[in-house]
Order: sequence, then C-alpha cells, then structure tokens
Amino acid sequence: MLGWDTLKMSENPNQGRRANELGPTGQQVAANLKRLRAARGLSTTKLAELLTEEHDRPFTAGAVTRIEHGKRRVDTDDLMALAAALKVSPSAFLLPPTAAGEVEVTGLGEVAAHDAWRWVDGQWPPGASRDPETLRRQLLDFHLHSRPAGIAPYVDVERAVRHLADFGETPFEKNQAAPPPIGEAPHPD
Repeated sequence: MLGWDTLKMSENPNQGRRANELGPTGQQVAANLKRLRAARGLSTTKLAELLTEEHDRPFTAGAVTRIEHGKRRVDTDDLMALAAALKVSPSAFLLPPTAAGEVEVTGLGEVAAHDAWRWVDGQWPPGASRDPETLRRQLLDFHLHSRPAGIAPYVDVERAVRHLADFGETPFEKNQAAPPPIGEAPHPD
C-alpha cells in the first residue's frame, strides 16, 4: 500500500462484489475526509453541524462516519459542501496528499501522482503526448474545455512544447528532478 492514506482498488477484498461499490477515487475521498477532519480537529458531530447549519447540506455524525468507512457514497453536492466546511479545494478529496509515486484513479488506472494532480487541477491532460506538436494540440484542447474563459491555465503551452522539443522533458518533469531550495515552493508548471 502506498503512503498518505492512498488506497488501491486491488487491495479491496470485496472488489467486484457489489454493483455500486466504491472505486479507488471513492475510497480516496473516504480516507481524505477522515484525514482532513482530523487535521481540522473536528469531531464527526461538529463537522455534521457545520455542514447542516453553515453550508446548507444536512448531515448527521453517523453519515460522516459511514463516508469515512466507505459505507456511504459522496455525491458532488456532498463533495462541494465538505470542501467548503473543511476549507479546502474539492480536489483535496480526490487524490492522496502527495505528488510522489503512483496512484489509482477511477477512469485512468495507475498513473503518476503528479500527473493525476495536474489533471485534477486543470493543468495538464492525462496521457499527454511526448511529441511536441501533438502535445501543443492536446494542451490547447484541454485548456479550452477544462477552464472557463478569462481564467488562464497554469501551463504556458508554448513554453511547455519548446521545453519538450529542446530537452525531451516537460518543465514540470525538470522541476521534479531537482527539489527546490528549502523555503521555496516549486513552480507549478
């Protein structure tokens, strides 16, 4: 099992037994809810009260517990309310809190964690081409359909394509190779 509460579908002993069983992303949502709730120092009762009273999403403490144990699914409205109550991005529920290693993502299978995060954050399409011209088309199309007009993507398409053509790697891959100096955050290419 990967660290950071990362769950793999293959580790689920009940896999394939129920038609509506949680997949790898649903399992990750459950683990992340438990982690984020604990990080905020909230009991299941207090989180349920916040959801019900401040975020207009009726919840009970038992419902929170059932989600954390993978016994209750989270729909998109639940996800948004949970993110608002816990003061995090909705994407914080979908993937483990690490960009290292591989993660299993519903619909994609096993992918590099950093690629999964860039996809979820609307930066980079999954399975991007290593051919510069194909990559340019993929990035432009991805940004056109993944981001609203007026909100620029984090990735400069032409810079990424030039870097791939010149060095055989994307700017993000280059940044992954050399960790930033202590106290500096990596550039979000």
